[in-house]
Amino acid sequence: MYNRGGKVWEGSFPKGLVFLEKDWEEDRLPMDLVEEAGLLGADFVQLSPVQRAKLGGYCKMDQRIVFVVEPSRLHSPNPSREKIFLAGDFNGWEAAIGEDRWQLTFENEVFLLSLDWGEFSNLGNFQFKFITESRVWIEPTHGFPFVEKSPIGVYNFLFDDKRTGNDVFSFRIANPQDIQSTQVWSEFRPKGKFGHVRKDEKDSFRLFAPRAERVDLLLYGDSQKQEEEKRVAMHRDEEGSWTYEGLVREKYYRFSVFHKTMDKESGTLEKKILDPYAKATVGRNGPGLIITPQTLETRKSHWTPPPMKDLVILEAHVRDLLAQAPVDLSAEERLGFRGLTKWLQSESCYVRQLGVNAVELQPILEFDARTKSEYHWGYMPVNFFSPASSYSSCPRSGSVIREFQELVAAFHDAGIAVILDVVYNHVGIPAHGLNLDRSLYFRTDEFGRLQNHSGCGNDLRCEAEPVRKLILDSLAYLVQTFDVDGFRFDLGELMELDLLSEIETELKSIKPEICLIAEPWSFRGRLPPQIKNTSYALWSDRCREKILACVKGQGSRNHALALLQGKLDEENRFPWQSVNYLESHDDYTLVDRLLETDEESEFRITEEKVKQVRLAMALVLFSPGIPMISAGQDLMRNKKGTRNTYLRGDLNEIDYSKSEEFADLRSDLKALIEFRLSEDALFLRPESHEQWRYEEIPMESQTTLGLRIF
Repeated sequence: MYNRGGKVWEGSFPKGLVFLEKDWEEDRLPMDLVEEAGLLGADFVQLSPVQRAKLGGYCKMDQRIVFVVEPSRLHSPNPSREKIFLAGDFNGWEAAIGEDRWQLTFENEVFLLSLDWGEFSNLGNFQFKFITESRVWIEPTHGFPFVEKSPIGVYNFLFDDKRTGNDVFSFRIANPQDIQSTQVWSEFRPKGKFGHVRKDEKDSFRLFAPRAERVDLLLYGDSQKQEEEKRVAMHRDEEGSWTYEGLVREKYYRFSVFHKTMDKESGTLEKKILDPYAKATVGRNGPGLIITPQTLETRKSHWTPPPMKDLVILEAHVRDLLAQAPVDLSAEERLGFRGLTKWLQSESCYVRQLGVNAVELQPILEFDARTKSEYHWGYMPVNFFSPASSYSSCPRSGSVIREFQELVAAFHDAGIAVILDVVYNHVGIPAHGLNLDRSLYFRTDEFGRLQNHSGCGNDLRCEAEPVRKLILDSLAYLVQTFDVDGFRFDLGELMELDLLSEIETELKSIKPEICLIAEPWSFRGRLPPQIKNTSYALWSDRCREKILACVKGQGSRNHALALLQGKLDEENRFPWQSVNYLESHDDYTLVDRLLETDEESEFRITEEKVKQVRLAMALVLFSPGIPMISAGQDLMRNKKGTRNTYLRGDLNEIDYSKSEEFADLRSDLKALIEFRLSEDALFLRPESHEQWRYEEIPMESQTTLGLRIF
């Protein structure tokens, strides 16, 4: 399979190749693919058709297909005198030997055979190979994308009419950094402020890049221009930071980082990056905006978030809430922060009507969407400071800062805490940190390959001190500038306990009531039991799976009883350390799992399924712990059996027209939430396990549970 349209092959240093899955359409160079492969590359050059044919066996020239074999592939003392034939199903493979029609001729230092393109393009995709007169097969290079293994286990070239010879690029690879140097700098925590700071009519730009050969500041008056209007050299201090100070008139900026290479001709490789500390950006590639101090004034409301034990959370995506919202919004407003702010001011707003006291917003920091209109979950971040330009009314103006501040204030005015879902375990494309310092910012294995316990191809090196500072500075900035109330850490296991504990200490010194939640797993494992000694709450996959089984009649009633007693996650120290949920943005919805259907099946919601959903939600809301509801869950939201919908806004958006059909379910959920948050339901919100006792009342029926609470 091709990842994002191509594959990357690392050849003899310092050269690499990119193989596209189809001919290049002259749109953009495949730098993304090289970055995803964990390499730092530049000087991309498209191979000529004949150069490509030397690797893949053929190319198209005019309306002819030209088959090519390099003499070096023949183990012969005098290869030019060899007779070579084209072989495949179309001519009986070995039967081609001796046939003039299939013999390649030696000219211009290669073997060539030119035939009519139409004759072969009509055959579809097919395998072929070259054979000598003495019946020796000429082997293709294993591992290349246009080489395929046959059913009998031999490797052949692959013809594909979508690839005519314009599908391969070469590029130059930067020099791998010294392992000892990596260890030294990973243990050094940079000091001071980074990014852009304006004070007393003077601008300061600072970047930590201890192993760069040179760093320049690039300035732009127009965000749409690719070439900078001004380039100034930055100066390195003894602690690895590069600085430029002076009065800047331009509005936008990037950094240009030069790395040492093994290439004797150039010696260095230049990469233009978005400032890791940019407070606003025009898009995923930048440039960053030069922001005035007034824009970044600290926002502090007089509103205090509820204690962790009292939270009722709604997980939601900005665009899922707005796409079909029954409110007068422009198409532009339905894409971002301003639209949600406007809707929150109405008492008819879905989030307000539901009665929750906290919202967990899926990632809102700059992610790797290519265009503003592209739907994206946000879990591929490219910057840890800038709110997403896709959600801004005018990305080029920096208005996104004010607009997100206003959204948080609108939630607070409605009595709702704002928890941000944040991703500090991997990054999206472009991976600016990769272009800054690959092995300092990303985990690598013993072979120098990027680790992938996140499933996204580039695990951040969260144990490295420069990375830890970046994360801590980001979180402090988000609290101080936007007055957010908490964070949910995606794949928290990859951040590790030590960093999570430091985050807790740092943020509680800024906002003592901060709400901290972690997804306690990754593809590597789970957080250690010692996490219970912190103030983190943890997503409970045990609740999700066990309660689903219970309502389907497939699980043990003891699991439901343990949930109602606040003891399903028995390893936790406090009841509120469990975030109890039935569905989230990930995977199928609860309705999908109850129906066990797929996109091709008939999709019909019966009253029986509504009862199962009602029971499951009641169990969660009547249990100690933090209940979390997924937006649309009260409307029997489903994805029509589709599991991963991270790019499917059409399946994720909330269908408010279902409000009437499922009015009873909505009413019941609102009543459950209202009761849970009342003074009469303090027993559902215990601070500790010792505060209340939950004893089972023996019941004759196995389908009935009774509790005595005192």
